[in-house]
Amino acid sequence: MISPILKISILLFVIQLQIFEVSGFVKRQTGNATYYNSRFWGVKTTSGEKYNPYLFTAAHRYFPLGSWVEVSFPKTNKSTIVRINDRGPYRRGAIIDISMAAAKEIGLVSFGVSNVSIRLIPEKEITDSLRNAWVNRDSTNSSLHPFIAKKVFKKKKKRARKKSKAK
Repeated sequence: MISPILKISILLFVIQLQIFEVSGFVKRQTGNATYYNSRFWGVKTTSGEKYNPYLFTAAHRYFPLGSWVEVSFPKTNKSTIVRINDRGPYRRGAIIDISMAAAKEIGLVSFGVSNVSIRLIPEKEITDSLRNAWVNRDSTNSSLHPFIAKKVFKKKKKRARKKSKAK
């Protein structure tokens, strides 16, 4: 027999799925944005690729992986286009995490956390030439950095404890 709490949670989950199918994703959002620090360099993202701070990538909770998003920063009147390759942000109030290169391009680095507006770019607007231009921008930007990406987090070695002799 299924508990009443489980029945209610299943019902709410099904209703939520139906709402998302009818309305689709919210294509425009406004909220706080943060940026990935370079200490995550080399860590695997949700899409399976390794994070590189010199690529124009981002993390969003709901947008599909591989989709392109325009991030506008009203304080500097600049915008950039990033590719979603990770899930997050896990910080309360933040709607998107962008890479270091994208944050530098729009001027977010000096603010740390600030209000931005994002727009999901539909597949109809993306042509092959635009996609190639964005990918070439990423590869050119990442090739400018002299270091090779290495895994940042290392496992700590466990130290063997010396047993004290109780007498």
